[in-house]
Amino acid sequence: MKYRAVSRREFIGQTTALIGGAWLGTANAATARRTHADQVVLGATGLQCSRLGLGTGSNSGNIQKALGKEGFTRLVHYAFDHGITYFDCAQSYATFEWIGAAIRGLPREKLFLQSKVMGQPEKVLEAIDQHRKTFDTDYVDSLLVHCMIKANWTDQFRRIMDGFREAQEKKWIRARGVSCHSLPALTRSVESDWFD
Repeated sequence: MKYRAVSRREFIGQTTALIGGAWLGTANAATARRTHADQVVLGATGLQCSRLGLGTGSNSGNIQKALGKEGFTRLVHYAFDHGITYFDCAQSYATFEWIGAAIRGLPREKLFLQSKVMGQPEKVLEAIDQHRKTFDTDYVDSLLVHCMIKANWTDQFRRIMDGFREAQEKKWIRARGVSCHSLPALTRSVESDWFD
């Protein structure tokens, strides 16, 4: 390898360029803005969704339902066009029956549909399948046992949890979870290994 002498001027110029480039790289990384549309991984599932989601259940969905079907569909498409891929739904929301029509025409592989099953339906798999049929899709990305309050909910809802596991084996749902509405229910959830 052949070396050549570098003048003081060249040395200072090259060093300044290197330091400046390193500083800009660090500054850009430090000031990189996170946005609503960033795709983030949901826990340990490996599934991705937008950082911000569109909830379809404000005031039990009545606020969105007041837009009418066409207005609701425009809202969903507007959100998607602006980077929102995560849509939060529930069987108990007034908009539940409108989701399938609202997402029609959007690329399913880019959507993240989360929904919730309320209570303890007698036929758990039928209740889960109703989500797929209503949404006109083969699967729901994330399905939650909805509105848990009691600390011992994992004992009381074992049959429902088993149904979720079976639905996941059938590839009807990709991830399973819970929505907690009390600290005791949340504490129990953290202790459980049932969740994805």
